This record gives sequence, structure tokens and C-alpha cells, in this order.
Amino acid sequence: MKQRLRTLGAHGRSSILFGLCASVILSASLGGCHADPDDVAGQAGELSDPVRRQNAITNIQRVYTNTLADHDGDRANAAVKAIADASVERLTQTYIDHPEDSQNGLAIMQLLSEMRDPRSLPALFEALNWRMEVNEEHAILAAKTIQYMDVPADKQAETITKIAQALEKVTGSRGDDNRMRIAYLRALGALKNPAAIPALTRVMLAQEEAQPFLINRMAAQKLGEFADASVVPSMIKALYLFAPNNPAMRMNDVAAEALVRIGRPSLQPLLALLRGENEEANAIVTQYIEAVRARDAHAADQMSVPAMISGEATFALGALGLAESFQPLVLETQNDDWKRKASAAVALVRLNLPDAQGAQLREVLKRVYGEMPEGFEGAAARAQLIAAMRHLYDAGMLPFFLAQANDRDQHPQVRLEAVTAYAMLANKAEARTLRQFIASEPVSEDGGYRESFAQNEPVLAAADACDEDIACWIGKLGDADKQIVTKATYMVGRFGVDNAEVIAALVSKLDHREIEVRLASVSALDHVATQGDQAAIDKIEHLRETEEGRAVWGQFSKEALPIEARLRARLGSR
Repeated sequence: MKQRLRTLGAHGRSSILFGLCASVILSASLGGCHADPDDVAGQAGELSDPVRRQNAITNIQRVYTNTLADHDGDRANAAVKAIADASVERLTQTYIDHPEDSQNGLAIMQLLSEMRDPRSLPALFEALNWRMEVNEEHAILAAKTIQYMDVPADKQAETITKIAQALEKVTGSRGDDNRMRIAYLRALGALKNPAAIPALTRVMLAQEEAQPFLINRMAAQKLGEFADASVVPSMIKALYLFAPNNPAMRMNDVAAEALVRIGRPSLQPLLALLRGENEEANAIVTQYIEAVRARDAHAADQMSVPAMISGEATFALGALGLAESFQPLVLETQNDDWKRKASAAVALVRLNLPDAQGAQLREVLKRVYGEMPEGFEGAAARAQLIAAMRHLYDAGMLPFFLAQANDRDQHPQVRLEAVTAYAMLANKAEARTLRQFIASEPVSEDGGYRESFAQNEPVLAAADACDEDIACWIGKLGDADKQIVTKATYMVGRFGVDNAEVIAALVSKLDHREIEVRLASVSALDHVATQGDQAAIDKIEHLRETEEGRAVWGQFSKEALPIEARLRARLGSR
């Protein structure tokens, strides 16, 4: 070869060198001939190349995210949809074909999560078939994508099956396990398809040490959102379920909310429960008492199966609010157990009864009040009954309150509660009457309670200022003094039934920093919003999402959740 080159002329050598250079240049050109970074279809074509895949995903992500932002997050916009049309199927197939490429697989899943395109479901299903310590994050993203995706009707059954299978595989107690549980439950709930009920029910009823009881509660919440009569038996069990390692943690509030959402189909099963006819519930309560006994024998000795069954059944019936519960609850007020009497009386206060039944209700409540035992426990029960009675917002109860305040044989706690109940509901003239009574009460050094009773003066002054003027009381809801705000909730409750401004003002107080104001506001809402109210429902849901697990939500939820369900039911009955 060397000899041949030496024998060639200059022209020949130049031709060969030019040819070699051209070949090198052509090869380099072909090797670097890639799609334009903004060409989504071209970038999608490079996903099959393991060398180019990461760059292609990055470019598609950039273009899609920017375009989505430019069109205010509207995924239905033609420009945004065009990017998905050019890439989603290639992204989906790449994810399925290359399970070994976990890093790029995660990036693809993140991009598909932004797109929320049903054509990506095969990839999401593949991600849901997760492997421990490999792709849990993929599975979580897949579930979150489904949660916000408009899944076609013909794909929902398969989607639910895949999520349920993924959920069945979660048996540990790692952080990732619980994150997966939460994501799967939210996805199942978001589909709003009754086919998800069996999977949610299994999680709600599971008594497994590896599964935190908050997961049971979440499953119950999602299950309740279906408002499906088929879940009533499971929800009645849930009234009594508890965390095996912490009996104090229960889901009775969430279960009661679900039963109220379901509405009338809950009535007869709850009445049978009240009669002691639900053997499964009886067995759960027996287990609960034994679990308490293992920690505190004295506390367990104060419990009984019938009393616990009655307590939750009467609460749920009261929250349900149907007038058909009146006679069964009146019968329960005749029980020999005074605690059962008291619980039933409180439930009666919550029923939606016709005005004509008001006098009968007042007489029952007064009878139960008079049947409470002597001593501190009886006094506490009477005080509780007075606190419940004031939530009737009934001026007909004011003479009774004043009589109890004036009864010097009553325990001081009862007298104080009666004065407060009267003060909270009093208009200007009634405030004058209460002042006269307070002035007649001996001072503390003479054995009386005038100073304590006089602590209600700020709310009586508010009554002087506003009397029965609703606009004035709405203004008082913005007062800095929680006592004045609480008074205002009672007065708008008394005079503001179905008043839109009252309802809106009460909704604004549901997140008040003081729990007393929250509870008074949600109770007043229950009374005045006879047609339901979506803003109140949304506000309570927001508080559930942001405060779940906090002490304030634990105090608020037991009242707020059933009332939310009642408001929702009223909206549906329009």
C-alpha cells in the first residue's frame, strides 16, 4: 500500500485524502443528526435510544410544562393536547418496554402524571405492579395520576382492579408502605365507582398491626363518600372499631358521618342496633372493653356493652336527624341507666322535628333532666343537658333555664350553665330580666354566685346593642372577644333561619382559633341552613384535609362531620 501511494501522483493522493475526510465528516454528521429540542414528535422518536432517552424526556417535559403554563393549566387546550398527542403513546410504551431503566422510568411517570392522559393507563398499570425497594415511588405517582385523571368508563373496572391488587401487596409498616396506602385509597375514592367499595371496606375493617389506624379512618371516609346503602352494615361496625394498640383511637365520628350521608337507609339498621340486635357490634364492643381492661381495669369496670352500643346508636340517630327516631329515642330515655337516658335526650335535641312537636320535646327533656341522679355525676349530666337544650334556639326554654338558675338547691355548675344558656339566647328584654335575677343573687362572701353570674355581662350588653337585629349580630361575629362571637352565633341561630348572609358569616367562623366558637358556629349552621350549604361543606372538608391528626380537629370533627353530612343531604333533597 505504501508503495502504491508513493507511485501515485499528487492529484491521486489528494483525491484519496479528500475521500477519507469526506467519509469521516459524513459519519460524524449522521451520528449527530438528532431531533430539534423543541420538536416533541422527534424527541419522542428518540425515547427508544438508551443514550438519548434522558435528554428526550427532559425536552418533552420542558416543552409540555411551558406550554401548559402558557395556557393557564388547561390540558384540553389544542396546543397542550398536541404535545400529548405527539408523545404520550411513545412515553407509555417506553416505560413498559424498559423496566430496567428505573431512573428514566420515574421521569416518564412524572411527565405522565402532569399529562393525566388516559392513553397512559397501560404504563400506570405497569407502575402499580410495584416491587419493594425498586419502584414504590412509581406506584405512588401512578395512583396520584389516576386520582386526578378522567378515567374512561370502560377502563374504570380494570383501573380499580389494578389499584386493589397494588393495595393488597402492601403489608409492611415502612413510610413508603403508608404513602402507597394513602395514594391508593385516594385514587379509589376519586374514581367514585361502586366497584371500589370492596377494596375500601377491606382496608377499613382490617385489624393489622402494620396498618396504622389512620389508614382505617381514611378508608372509612372514602367509603362514606359513596353514600351507598350497601356499606351500612360495615359502617355500623365502624362505629365501634378501634386501634388494637390504642383503644382510645376510633372512627366513630367518620362512621356516623357516612351513615348520615347515606341517609334513610341507615335508619332501620341503627334502630336495630339501639335495640341490641346487632351481634357483630356487640362482639366488637366486648373486644373493646377487654382492650381497655388490659390498660385500665377500673375504666373497663365502668363500661358495659349495652351502654356503649346505646351511646353510639343514639348519637348516630340524632345526627341522622329523622323524625322517625323520636319515639325510639323517647323510649331510650326511659331506660334505667341514667347515662343512656342522657345520651338519648341529647340525640333528641338534634332531630328535625315539626314545630308542633316542640312542646312534647321540651317536656321529655325536662323529665330526663329531673331524673338525673344526685351528686357530682348527676350535676354534670344536668349541665350537659342544659348545654344541649340551648342548641334548640328555642325561646320557649328560657323560663326553664331561669328557673334552674334560681334554684339554690342545684349544684353551682348547673346554675352557672343555666345562666349562660339564658344569656346566650336572650334579646334585650330578656337580658333585662336576667340582670334583675343576677342582682338578686347573694355575693360570694354571703354564699352566692353573683360575681360568677355577672361574667355574662358582656353578652347582655351585646343583647342591649343588637336586640333582634340580624345585621347587628352578623357584625358581632367579627368581635375580638370569643364570648361575644359565641353569643352572636346563638342569636343568628335563633333569628336567622335560611338567611344567606347569616349562613355565609357562620361559615367564615368554622376555622376560628377558639374551639368554642367553631362548635357554636357549626351548630348554628345546622339550625339555619335548612336547605344545605355547599360553602360550609367545602370549608369543613378543607379543615379535614389540613387539620387531620391535630387536637383541634379531634375536638371539632365529632360535631362537624355529621353536620356536614346533614348539610350535604339537604342539598341533595332540593
